[in-house]
Amino acid sequence: MRDEASISEFLDRAAIVDAIVGLANAMDAQDWARVRSLLADEVDVDYSQFRGEPAARVTADGYVASRIDGLRGLRTLHTSTNHEVRVEGDHGTCTSAYHILRVDPATGRRLDTWGTYQHQLARTANGWRVTGIVQRVVWLEGDRAIHGALRDRAPGADGPPS
Repeated sequence: MRDEASISEFLDRAAIVDAIVGLANAMDAQDWARVRSLLADEVDVDYSQFRGEPAARVTADGYVASRIDGLRGLRTLHTSTNHEVRVEGDHGTCTSAYHILRVDPATGRRLDTWGTYQHQLARTANGWRVTGIVQRVVWLEGDRAIHGALRDRAPGADGPPS
């Protein structure tokens, strides 16, 4: 019986990591339909350290629209690593480290961010879907004005979030 539980746990962990890495890869490919397919209908988001916005519950379609706006005109590379997964029944948590490179190919201006994510997920009939995202910023470097969520704000200095 324990072997079956171990296999089931391993499969859940692999599926959750696939969902998180798939979300990062879909953002880089600007495959917005795939981004949407990996989200629950509503997502609790907390990007307060990066954007200065309070945590909120948003629709998946609203989340995708904000990513389209924020990354418009940019090329990105999201690296996701150090995945720690916990599963309790039909709910999972994945804590991971990230590095996001953003570059405006027209100007060469860049914005790089390093930190951690905590994703909440739920098991659905169609696989694991992201229900929550908390981004913690350890280091931010570059031109903050290239990112849609930061374009209207003062550029700020490189370093840890203020």
